[in-house]
Amino acid sequence: MGESTKKAPSQEPTIQETEYTVEELAAAVETVIGKGIMPECVIAAFHVAGVEKATKTEAKKIVTKYLTKEVK
Repeated sequence: MGESTKKAPSQEPTIQETEYTVEELAAAVETVIGKGIMPECVIAAFHVAGVEKATKTEAKKIVTKYLTKEVK
């Protein structure tokens, strides 16, 4: 009679990227961020952002934002 049709929450597999330290990202800057970026830029960008660990995607965003920041 009163059958309920509840749907189970979707069980989609979440792909979780590995987090790397600032030192690891700075050491592999050319493969992670891109050519022409100095390791010092990665260290400075993370320092300004107040971040110690990040995924490759997050690191690229942090460094790009830092490098395109307007200098006053």
